[in-house]
Amino acid sequence: MNIFEFLGLPKDHRAENKVTQFVKHFDEVVEKHKTGKTFLGQIKKDGVCSLVVVYGGDIRIFSRTGREFTNTDNLLSRLYWLNLAEGVHMGEMWMPKSIMSLEELSGAVNPNRVKPLKPELANMSFNLNMAFFDGVSIEEFIEGTSKRDYMARHRMQLGPIGSSEAGVEVLGYHLLETQQQIEYFAEEAIKLGEEGIVIRDPRADWVAGHKGYRVMKKVRGVDYDLRCIGWEEGKGKYKNRVANLLFSWKGGVTIKAMLGKGWTHEMAGEMYEAIMESNRTNRYTQGNPIGHIFQVYALEESSKGKLRLVKVGEKRHDKTVSDV
Repeated sequence: MNIFEFLGLPKDHRAENKVTQFVKHFDEVVEKHKTGKTFLGQIKKDGVCSLVVVYGGDIRIFSRTGREFTNTDNLLSRLYWLNLAEGVHMGEMWMPKSIMSLEELSGAVNPNRVKPLKPELANMSFNLNMAFFDGVSIEEFIEGTSKRDYMARHRMQLGPIGSSEAGVEVLGYHLLETQQQIEYFAEEAIKLGEEGIVIRDPRADWVAGHKGYRVMKKVRGVDYDLRCIGWEEGKGKYKNRVANLLFSWKGGVTIKAMLGKGWTHEMAGEMYEAIMESNRTNRYTQGNPIGHIFQVYALEESSKGKLRLVKVGEKRHDKTVSDV
């Protein structure tokens, strides 16, 4: 079931890339949308964007493309006890890296997952956290727009949410009036181990599918969501495993990225087997990376548009459109 079916609407009520609002890198937003403005800064948790929908006495958790997450039963039971108001509450579902990497978490809750969790991950749901950051009413979500500004939405949709249940919180915000304050807040957040910060226009409305000045981010390094177009097998201990993935980059260039932190030897082997199975049957096999969107992160992008120290992050099962 997708999010619109849950609301009693046709499954294709809105395209997957128009289900909710997206975040753009602060440096990529044109200056005219940033000059002379006061922003709100918010910690960015390193997790999976989630839409917690409360409707008709029921509650479900969906991805940003509207697909229902799996293996979230315990988190759902904790959310029930909060008596959330009817609406679509937006948050980041996350877990301490000491328990599970983001790549493992993304795979565990993947809406397309059919394999059961391994025994050592069976209690994963008990460690899931939810950090809410925005929300709209059911009517606003269905329409795809909210005329209320961010501060009003935060106050009216998230204000009533208590913190009586462990692992559930509402993210606050700080006033940021200068570029220096934005840079400092981002640096301090990253030092504390967070992914970075989200920068919001406090007077901006909410528009499904928009990616730009309404909500932006500054995160450690640079990262993009790119489409995988190829792969390379490893050597030595990476024999019969995927070592690198190939991605379509700016200007038709192909970039190579090795599997980053969180991708285990076992996961690289499973990816290899999925590719081999697809090749044998000439059909798509779950786990085959070709054609899918992945987070690709790097130390920096050079002045010539090249990425340095490129790594593959999580598979973005919640996205269908590449950033480039």
